[in-house]
Amino acid sequence: MPLPVFPASSRRKQAVTATLTRNEAAARLGLSLALVDKLRRSGILETPTLTATVDQLAARPLLSVLEGELTVLRIDARTAAYPGEGRQYMGFHIEHTAAQLEAASLRWWRSEPARVLDNQLFTVTVSTVPVAVYRVSTHLGSIYREGEDQPRHHYGGTLLALIHPGIAEIKVLPDTPDHLRDRVEQIMSSRIEVSSGGPIAYLHRPS
Repeated sequence: MPLPVFPASSRRKQAVTATLTRNEAAARLGLSLALVDKLRRSGILETPTLTATVDQLAARPLLSVLEGELTVLRIDARTAAYPGEGRQYMGFHIEHTAAQLEAASLRWWRSEPARVLDNQLFTVTVSTVPVAVYRVSTHLGSIYREGEDQPRHHYGGTLLALIHPGIAEIKVLPDTPDHLRDRVEQIMSSRIEVSSGGPIAYLHRPS
């Protein structure tokens, strides 16, 4: 018996393109256009935005916590810092030096110092994407900005991991303690969604 012959299929092959528009990237990542723009301005997403980069991020699992708590800083893309605060930039950019990254990440935040110190691990994210992890060990000081009645805090800590241009490379630093390495690698290979009224949030097991 001859092989079957089928009528012409109405199914069309989906075109695979090398780059995506803002709207396409937002749809694949489940993010608003504003959050996609942050990823672009910070250098995490290229312009034009590569499909491979977006697909890699979209495939990451959302991080969850079974026990304990993770401090999460949701940071904007790089911009000029407030005058007189001892740093050049606020926010993140993929080209930050280690000193610029620390100055932008570990100060000045409305937060709970005792809670941040107790949690130890301090993850910096841009639009759900982890870009750095610190082990926070010290509260270095507080300031009040003009017109504000709540202090902002400055922490000291050790950089354990950071993202590099071309996000496939995640660098966990060699002096990261062994008991933290797996946790840090999992953080940096995930995406993090957490709710809070400000940039600092705390990821924990849902009650």
